[in-house]
Amino acid sequence: MIDTDRVKGKGKLYLFFYNLGKLILDATKLSFASLVLGTIIKGDISQSTLLIAGIVASGAGAALGVVLTTIFEEK
Repeated sequence: MIDTDRVKGKGKLYLFFYNLGKLILDATKLSFASLVLGTIIKGDISQSTLLIAGIVASGAGAALGVVLTTIFEEK
């Protein structure tokens, strides 16, 4: 977790976006596990559609999470 003493002058909005970036990265890991690796289990949705949606969601979430975390990381 971020050390709040090091970012006291940066405000709550800074801390919010930093933690939002970390949350998005965690959600990306979960979507990758459930959508991409879940294609092993057959369901109502076709496996190719599920795989493509999982890859797109994981890629977009990873990019957004890395950008937010990099911009708002402690320095």
